[in-house]
Amino acid sequence: MQQGDTGCGNTTRRTVLGATGTALAASVAGCLGNGDESNDSGGGGDGQTTGDSSGGGSSGTFSTEATVTHWPILMYSPPYQAALDQGYFEEEGVDIENFVGSSGGGTTVRNVVTGGLAFGEVATPAAVNAYYAGAPLTIIGSATNTPGTINWVAPKGSDVSSITDLAGKKVGYTSAGSVTQNTSALAVKRADGISPDDVEFQAMGGVSEGLTALDKGSIAAAANLDPVFSSQQAGEEQWQVAFWAKDYIEEFQQTCLIAGGDVLEQNPEAVRGFMRARARGVQFVRENPEEMAEIFASHNEGYDADVMAAAIENVGPDEYYTENGFSVGGLRTIEEGMKNIDLIDRDVEWTEIIDQSYLPEEKHVDLSQL
Repeated sequence: MQQGDTGCGNTTRRTVLGATGTALAASVAGCLGNGDESNDSGGGGDGQTTGDSSGGGSSGTFSTEATVTHWPILMYSPPYQAALDQGYFEEEGVDIENFVGSSGGGTTVRNVVTGGLAFGEVATPAAVNAYYAGAPLTIIGSATNTPGTINWVAPKGSDVSSITDLAGKKVGYTSAGSVTQNTSALAVKRADGISPDDVEFQAMGGVSEGLTALDKGSIAAAANLDPVFSSQQAGEEQWQVAFWAKDYIEEFQQTCLIAGGDVLEQNPEAVRGFMRARARGVQFVRENPEEMAEIFASHNEGYDADVMAAAIENVGPDEYYTENGFSVGGLRTIEEGMKNIDLIDRDVEWTEIIDQSYLPEEKHVDLSQL
């Protein structure tokens, strides 16, 4: 598929993706998956960027495209949208010509590895698997460190109102290897009064498929997430929450920042500038949630600021977003989760995959603890 054909969109600063309620759930049908979808981003696989990498002008601005998993609709996007809106990228010497969306997982990784994009926020398991498959990528920073707004819902008035109520029932996640499979399995494993053997987990294929199966009574609970969830709760299509993944999983290195080899070698200051701009975007989200809700809504036609404000509140910006620094606990949990659902059968060599040299010294952590 071409860039504009990926499941979760391709947009510049002010273009938007139109979807509402169940329509959005359908648009993210493959979202949060393991990312095995093919995606031809038309690049050469060497991390090349557009423009004059030596500066091209008196400002020394580095021009490029970047990719963010499920841009512009899911909760990974707001820090970048804030940085665009507030001019942080330009101030840090980076001109982001375009953000390329994807349906997640390996697709987002390939946007950097073979699509010629300089930077990407991608699912951590996808980055790890790509590294061990021989992809020339480096993890340079953390992005999100909790499960965020991922929850499991049941029909209003059903007898499923807590995680323990799922014993003996069928529970849907999006797809094999997805963050919803990862977090549902971990949450049930960690919860008191229930064990993984008590639950029949089923892959649904996506968010909308799970909610449809739930509505038909085929399963007892389905995975949901913001802003889909908040949009539905504000309208006629409402659910009751069985559990939030974050109630059982405190730290979880859900997504990370990667870069291609060329930009790391040829433009290290551009890498640092990109990360500084993102960190400033995170600060903006935390300090200005109401204004951020307006910005978030402006990138997503059909979503009003009230819905986006609810989504931002649900995600818990202080814990969910990182300012690029890693958490040993979050890395440990994502590795546990990957092993738990058989995504990997080895210990992850984090010291080999991660390069913290592009982070300020005070944000470095001791990866040898892992």
